[in-house]
Amino acid sequence: MASYKRNANDNRESLFGPNPGSSSAAPKKPASRTKPSASIGATSTTTTASAASTPQTNKTDTRRIKNGVRTLTGQANIDKMKEAEEYRKKAKKALQRTLFDSPDPIAGAMFYHRAAEAYKLCGENRLERLHRIASGDCQMGHDAYATAASEYMRAAELSEVSDEAAERKRAECTKLYADAAKAWREENEMGRAGECMLRSGFSLLIGRGDDNDIILGGQRLAKMNKDAMVVIEAAVENHVPDPLNRYRKFRQTGISSFADPDAEAENGGASEPDEATLELCRHHMVKTSFAHETVNQAIQKFVEYGEYRSALYAAGAVSALLESDGFSTISLSRVYCVETVLTLALGDVVAADKYFLAVHLQNNNYLSSRECKLAEDLIRAIKMRNVDDLEIARDSNGENRAALSNLDPKVRNAVATLRISGAAKSQTMKPTRADPVTASANPATATPLGAAPPSSMGGQKLENELDDLMNNMGLDSDEEDEDDLDLR
Repeated sequence: MASYKRNANDNRESLFGPNPGSSSAAPKKPASRTKPSASIGATSTTTTASAASTPQTNKTDTRRIKNGVRTLTGQANIDKMKEAEEYRKKAKKALQRTLFDSPDPIAGAMFYHRAAEAYKLCGENRLERLHRIASGDCQMGHDAYATAASEYMRAAELSEVSDEAAERKRAECTKLYADAAKAWREENEMGRAGECMLRSGFSLLIGRGDDNDIILGGQRLAKMNKDAMVVIEAAVENHVPDPLNRYRKFRQTGISSFADPDAEAENGGASEPDEATLELCRHHMVKTSFAHETVNQAIQKFVEYGEYRSALYAAGAVSALLESDGFSTISLSRVYCVETVLTLALGDVVAADKYFLAVHLQNNNYLSSRECKLAEDLIRAIKMRNVDDLEIARDSNGENRAALSNLDPKVRNAVATLRISGAAKSQTMKPTRADPVTASANPATATPLGAAPPSSMGGQKLENELDDLMNNMGLDSDEEDEDDLDLR
C-alpha cells in the first residue's frame, strides 16, 4: 500500500509539479564542492583565449532601425545582398524558355519573393519594391490572385514610405493598389478589393496642394482632387450599390454601375429601381466583417476636405451595411447622427428633418440613444433659428457631451461649423492645382467597379517606367513568352 501511494505521488508530481505542502517539495541543498584555485585559473585562461580567437561577428551582425524595420549592417548585409542576387538569378532562369523547358512562373514567383525578403533585411526599399512587383506578376500568371494582391499591397506600402518624389509615390501607390484590387476581385474577395480601391483613391492625395496643405480646426484648406473623388466614390459603391443607398443622389462623380440609362431617359431623369435590380444589388453588397469601418474611412476623408455631399453619400452606404446585418445598434445610431450632421452642414434642414422622422426614428434602439437626442436638438435649433439653443446642443460640456465625444473628431468639427441658416462655414480657400487631363475630364462619365484608375495619374507611363527599371535589373525574360503570362 505504501509503494502504491509513493508511485501515485510521483506520478502526480511529474504531471502537476510538486505539492508545496508535501515533504517532497522541500528544496534540496546542492552538494558543496570546492574547486582548486589552479583549475579556476586554467578556466579563466581558456575563456580568455577562446574569446580572443572568436571572430568579432557581433559588429557585423548589428542591426539598425530604418523605417521601423530592423536591418542588417556590415558583413551580414553584404552576405544577404549576395543571397538576394542569387535568388534573382534563379528567378530569371526559371522564367526563361529553353529547348526542353517552358517558363515556370511558380518557381519564378517564389525566388522573387525570397529575393524581396532578403532585400527587406538589408533595408533596400527600392529593390524590395521592384522584386515584389515581379513576384506579384508571376503569381498572377498562375492564378494565385490572393498572393499577388498581397505582394502589390506590400509594394505600395513601401512606395509610400520611400524617399521618392511625391508625384512618383502618388503614381506608384495608386497603380499598385489598383492592381491589388483587380487581383482581389479575381479571387472574389470584394471586401478586400473595395479596401484596395479606397487606398488607391487616398494615394491620389499624396503630396497634393503642398502649398495650401494646411489643416485648420480639423479641416484642410485645399480642396480634394477630382480624380481621388472619382476613385473613392467608386470604392464606396463597390461596397454598397447605389440603388441600396438612400443618399445616392449626393454622389458627385460617375454613374452607378447598376443604373439603367435607358429607363432614366424614358422617365426624364432618375427613377426608383425595381425589385429585380434591388435583389441584384443585395447580392453584390459586401457583407464581410467590419466592412462598414472601411467605408467610414471615406466619410472621414471627405469631411476632412469639406466635401459634405460625398461624405453624406458614403454615410448612406455605411448605414445600409449596418441595417443589412440586423443586429448593429450603437454603430448604427452613430452613423444616423452623422447623416443628420452632414445634411445640416449642407444647409438642408428640411431633408435632415425628413430622414430623421421617416427613417431614423423607425429604429427603436435609436430612439433611446444619446445620438438621437443630439440630432433632435440640432434640428430643432436650426429649424427655430435659435442661436442659443444651437450652442447649447453642441456644447462639449453640456447635455450632449457623451454623444459628441463618440463622434469622429472631423465630424465634431463639422458640428462646430453649423449655422442656423445656410450651409456650414467652409474653410476652403482655393482648389488644388489640377492636372491637364483632370481639368478636361467629364465628371459625368461612368465609373464601373472594375475600372482602371484615372489616366491623369500616369498609369501607362508609370508601367513603362517600371518595365524599363526591371529590364535594366534583369527582372524580365530575355525571350518572348508565347504563353499568355504577364511576367514582365
